[in-house]
Amino acid sequence: MKKLRITVQGKVYDVTVEVLEDDEAIQSEGLGFGTPPIPPPPAPVTQTAPPVSNVVKRGGPNSLASPIAGSILKVFVSEGSEIEEKAPVVLMEAMKMETYIYAPKSGKIASVKVKKGDTVQAGDTLIEYAS
Repeated sequence: MKKLRITVQGKVYDVTVEVLEDDEAIQSEGLGFGTPPIPPPPAPVTQTAPPVSNVVKRGGPNSLASPIAGSILKVFVSEGSEIEEKAPVVLMEAMKMETYIYAPKSGKIASVKVKKGDTVQAGDTLIEYAS
């Protein structure tokens, strides 16, 4: 006989249990009952992810494409304005996280392709630079 204390949904119960057979004895007899031993987990594989930059050059040298899918929260530039390299262009929300997208180079903005509230996919053009 074994005495056990069990808690179920905050209530404590004292229980007396009669052990008829021991799991270890059953396994050693090869009867197929009981729980087989659990092998140790494999060693974790560690990999170093490549560095990620907010400055993405896709769609040509005179455009800035969105590196992620998300919603535009704020646009910091306007058509005809001058922008410095690494200045914020837009603020996006993706997976409930705010992400700033920065200018990859200095220059004059030819056109702004997005506005507050727009939804963009990765690779969609955000701005185009004047040539």
